[in-house]
Amino acid sequence: MTESENRRPHLRTKYIFVDTQALRKARFDWNGRSLSKLAEFAKQGQLRLLVTDITVGEVKSQLRELLAEASSSLIKHGGIMDQLGASAVIENVRDQATALETLETAFDEFLKHTKSVNVPLISDVKGVLEDYFAKRPPFSTKKKSEFPDAISIASIRSWCRQHNSTVYIVSDDPDLRECCSEAGPLFHAESIAEIISQATVSQEVHDALEKALRESEYLSDRLADKIKHDLDVEFSSYDRSEGVAIVAARIDDVHSINVISLNVLEEQAGTFTCEPEIEVEISLDIEIEIEGHHGYGPHDYEPTRRHRASQTRLELFYPEVIARFEPSTGCLEFESISLGTQSVRVSMSDFERRPYR
Repeated sequence: MTESENRRPHLRTKYIFVDTQALRKARFDWNGRSLSKLAEFAKQGQLRLLVTDITVGEVKSQLRELLAEASSSLIKHGGIMDQLGASAVIENVRDQATALETLETAFDEFLKHTKSVNVPLISDVKGVLEDYFAKRPPFSTKKKSEFPDAISIASIRSWCRQHNSTVYIVSDDPDLRECCSEAGPLFHAESIAEIISQATVSQEVHDALEKALRESEYLSDRLADKIKHDLDVEFSSYDRSEGVAIVAARIDDVHSINVISLNVLEEQAGTFTCEPEIEVEISLDIEIEIEGHHGYGPHDYEPTRRHRASQTRLELFYPEVIARFEPSTGCLEFESISLGTQSVRVSMSDFERRPYR
């Protein structure tokens, strides 16, 4: 195999079907990094997006829900938004019909830019019903009512047979994952970023870069420092059933960092923009306030008190890493490492045994 062949992208097929939740995780931001990249690859002929009427309907339904949420939030904080000069945005959102039309038009334009193929829905649902009663994927014991997914998947399988082709199913839903196999015709991809990665670099380059990042002490040290000192810990402050509240939480220490997987989002002249998935073991220092109470006797008063608790846990993070890399030598030079707006969440329900008793 020649060097140029080794550097070819390693997509197994150019056809992809992205489930609605994966599009929502991309915030339906058609001009954002991941979705605009899909459109770019489609324009180059590297990818073709498959959709069904079910997918289109689900996306438009969720756009309607998100618009209602955004409208409610903007109106609630209208005074603050006015002071920030966003009154025009509020007025645009108030006109729900026009706002929804704008959002749906942007989605339609995305489908046009990606040259999407609308896969006809199957007319015979006998096979879907058989899968439902047998609890075969995408149905399962926990999720029995997955008819929209099941009909879309059955329709895509039928399209594959008719066109003698294969398709990536892009979803982190385990039931949709079970519909796929290494033999095809449906292959699985966990995320849009994974598809972009496979369309950007060869398997050889991907694996070499992943190995270099995994072995980089500099990357581990920098990430540990950023996680310990820069990362916020969000917490649910009150447990009404227990009368306790988390009043403060911070990351006390970082014990280990491991690169689990890697997606390459962009490559230009030897500079790679990457999104490694890293597993991090951290210790949390948590301050808990316990409400005081009055009993029936004169000496039954118990004052409010505070207790410190610690917790060690594994967390997954997805930093953005930009680095120059030469696959033939393994030489790696970092340009930037960023955690963005990621955070750790903690609540009283994380404690199986109350540490404050």
